[in-house]
Amino acid sequence: MAFLRFLGKLLISVGLGVLMFVGWTLWGTGLYTEREQARLEKEFNRAPSSRASGSGLPPAGYAPVPGEPVFRMEIPSIDLSRIVVEGVGTEELRRAPGHYPSCRKGFGRPLCTPFPAIFPGEPGRVVVSGHRTTYGAPFWAINELAAGDPINVATKWGDFTYRVTKKDVVNPNSPFVIRQSDKEEIVLTTCNPRFSAAERLIVYASMSRSA
Repeated sequence: MAFLRFLGKLLISVGLGVLMFVGWTLWGTGLYTEREQARLEKEFNRAPSSRASGSGLPPAGYAPVPGEPVFRMEIPSIDLSRIVVEGVGTEELRRAPGHYPSCRKGFGRPLCTPFPAIFPGEPGRVVVSGHRTTYGAPFWAINELAAGDPINVATKWGDFTYRVTKKDVVNPNSPFVIRQSDKEEIVLTTCNPRFSAAERLIVYASMSRSA
């Protein structure tokens, strides 16, 4: 009987430990991300604006450091509003969706692209990665996006609207997503299916309007 009582207590302790771990993974990490998003929002708002130039392009030589807020992204159809930071490393993605950087100081392979990084307003492909199930799960519902849904981006040099054109599921090691494109577009990437990294879900959206 003593052994059975011990075994019962052990199983209860293990079960509680598992529940606490799952709770932290799904909800506790989200609290951390929300705090970081509030800090990033303030940092983004304090950053100097270059809109007066009217170019609709980032300043010459623009090269944000890891974790620096780059733009605000809003997707009304899935109730998403997030500051996007530079970089797709572990620390960056815990705080926010990350803009895929070029390989330069502070950014090493494989978490960078050998091509010039494209920012909103520039011709080419803007690539943004984000978590789907933890750390606020910003891309939890991007599978629900439909053709024509707007993706609104606000930078310090202008506002841009992209509209979803298609979705795709690819091998997680597929490199083509970060390659250059002759289209002015934004691409969102995340794990697929939920709670798995077996595949990558890709959402493509083309430039619709800039201001």
